[in-house]
Amino acid sequence: MTDLGALTQTIPVLSVFLLTCLAGGVYLRWLMPLLNASANRLAAAMLLAQLVLVGMGFFHQSTSKFDSWLWNFDIEYNAFSTLATLQFALVGLLAILTGLIRPAAPAGRRLYFAGLGLLFLVLAYDEYHGLRSGVTGWQIPYVGLGLGVVIATALIAGRSPRDERRLYFWFLSGLALSAAGAIFLDAAPCGRGALGPWSVGVQACYEIIVPIEEILEALGIWLTLVAVLGLFSVAAPAPSGRTRGLLYALPCVCGLALIANSLAPRIESRLLAQPAHVQFKADIALRGFHFDRFADEVALRLYVSAPQAAYLGLGYSIHLVDQVTGESVASSDEWADLQHSIWLFGADYSPLYRQSMRLSVSPEAPVNRAYWIVLTLWRRNQGEFKRQKILSSDLRLLDDRQVVLQELALPALLARKSRPPASPVAAFDNGFTLESVDLPKRARVGDSMPVAVSWSSAANGDDSYIQFLHLGHEDSGEWWVYDHEPLGPRLPTRLWYTGLADSETWQAPVPADLAPGRYTAFTGLYRASDHERVTARDADGKAFLDARVPLGSLIIEN
Repeated sequence: MTDLGALTQTIPVLSVFLLTCLAGGVYLRWLMPLLNASANRLAAAMLLAQLVLVGMGFFHQSTSKFDSWLWNFDIEYNAFSTLATLQFALVGLLAILTGLIRPAAPAGRRLYFAGLGLLFLVLAYDEYHGLRSGVTGWQIPYVGLGLGVVIATALIAGRSPRDERRLYFWFLSGLALSAAGAIFLDAAPCGRGALGPWSVGVQACYEIIVPIEEILEALGIWLTLVAVLGLFSVAAPAPSGRTRGLLYALPCVCGLALIANSLAPRIESRLLAQPAHVQFKADIALRGFHFDRFADEVALRLYVSAPQAAYLGLGYSIHLVDQVTGESVASSDEWADLQHSIWLFGADYSPLYRQSMRLSVSPEAPVNRAYWIVLTLWRRNQGEFKRQKILSSDLRLLDDRQVVLQELALPALLARKSRPPASPVAAFDNGFTLESVDLPKRARVGDSMPVAVSWSSAANGDDSYIQFLHLGHEDSGEWWVYDHEPLGPRLPTRLWYTGLADSETWQAPVPADLAPGRYTAFTGLYRASDHERVTARDADGKAFLDARVPLGSLIIEN
């Protein structure tokens, strides 16, 4: 066995050089004469761009994490994967254009080019977003699609002139070369620390295989592109100025589409998301989120910046947590989506990732209760899912690994079974109505006094309010004051909603040293932030004095 050592750098470079020379020789010898001048210029431009990026990948000395990411062969969304995506998209658009401009083409041939174009546009989308990497066994449907393309192409080629059949042959050859890179080299046995007859380390094996795999795939799609350019040349051997303009516009259209797609998450995060600054370990940070509420689910979009290496293998969990009990009544777990947005202006080069999640809420979940939407980030480590530590946050934390994104109440969708009183106790100017208050006739010092209240709301809550209960001794003028949230901590008034109708029974503790006697009772609301009372009105709309609603009297006994 031979240790490859320094040859891990030489073998990929030499292999890529030979593969490029082979592809270039095929182009010069067999394909270039079949292309018109405009198509040849586009083919040469694509090959030159590919060679520049390959050279940067092999020989550029990275000075930052951004540099290292930008020129890496095996990372999505960077320069190399963007060029590969551009070539896939060009094949698709050229196929559609060829089918449209070819004069008197049979319907079957036009259908073939249209289907081929749509397929390659889908492949371009997949190439850019790396969708197949998250699907186990993706090779099987890809091989099936490839066989379908081979059969359809063979049928079309069999009814074509000789020179055109050569173009179909090189089209399929390019697909085969690309498939060899995407599928077959991907199964290289690097995990066993061996490469053919050589004994190598796992890392060294990947350093050899990955560049060859990616370049083979890129050269294959370039060869496919050149073959389609040849078919375009058959359809338009002497293209008009308008047709040439369309041909040259295609790369620009694809480039603009990629730029718009790449910038969309970052622009979206700045225009639509609620800003956040939650710093996790490994330089991962939540920059913002967008929240949507539906009848039976919650939809979230999270915007997270992170180095690509740190983001790989990350997972998200969101839970709907009862604010009183701390129990989770619904949850959703997902692996991190690798789609991100780059920003080429200013110093903020860190990729921004957009994660979409949906949380389905069971009809059995308790209603008219306050809940938190809680986010955790995790990694799988030796079979365990370890939550990531939060270093700093401008949002509320439940602990050093759980951050509260939003709070909400699950509304009761069914109307109250019992009708509200014909004449409520009081209507408040903030849209809340005190329907009834049930005080006992007598209470004993040192005991708890039950206070049953019923509330309704004709407005959405926008602040936290406290309900007060004042008892004034009719002889001495002494006052006892007790404050409580109207429906308790289970549903703060800031989460009340239009159409709310609910009740609560407090247990107000009567002080042991409270003087016995007859007391006059009053109630009302005040804003928790500044203790400003809310104006209360009777059935005729007349405001109560001092915003206090009289409730009658009761006796306090020893």
